[in-house]
Amino acid sequence: MFTRPRAERMPAMQATARQHEMLHTPDDADVAWARRRETIRGALKLFRVTLDAVRRHAEWSESRHGISAAQLWAVCELAQNPGMRAVDLARNMAVHRATADQLLDTLVERGLARRQLNGGGSSHHFATNEGLRIAEASPEHGQGVLKAALENLPDAPLEQLVASMRALSECMPFREDRAALQPMADLLSPRPEEMAVVKTLPTAGKNRRPPSPRAPR
Repeated sequence: MFTRPRAERMPAMQATARQHEMLHTPDDADVAWARRRETIRGALKLFRVTLDAVRRHAEWSESRHGISAAQLWAVCELAQNPGMRAVDLARNMAVHRATADQLLDTLVERGLARRQLNGGGSSHHFATNEGLRIAEASPEHGQGVLKAALENLPDAPLEQLVASMRALSECMPFREDRAALQPMADLLSPRPEEMAVVKTLPTAGKNRRPPSPRAPR
């Protein structure tokens, strides 16, 4: 195989290097950085739109049915899967077992579900007529808008989204892995301790001393 002498190859190598330098000038770097910042801003906007949709759905559930979005999801699960145990509900909703127990207790207390005790201490749960009515009134949004949107994604974009979200979460400060098993609406609503702090903060303009009257001249 014929190989060009090194001396003859040098001009071609130098020309390639010059082309590489021309394609990577400071102006190109500025353009790339500006494009990256615009992409980040676009991602932030999309996250805000997504979280706002979750918040609006929670408000819709409260105003229409008088129950939280998580409780609505649990009712729909019972309507679709009669006889569920708490562990089954926790798996389907991707929440803690304790959270599932609390949801079921609340639904039973409000007459939206009934509990049937079986041998061995296991409990099975069923939606009542009122629970079925609520579930049938929310066929599209009963299990949450985020879950519904994820189910509408094809397999490839869904897997890509999960991989990207995993990479993003690994870069997040203040990350708390336990939040993965909490209902989304609960994460977006203020916690009781946070509300207590807000109530103790002075209101703007409140507790201010009135200006002292000026002495007549």
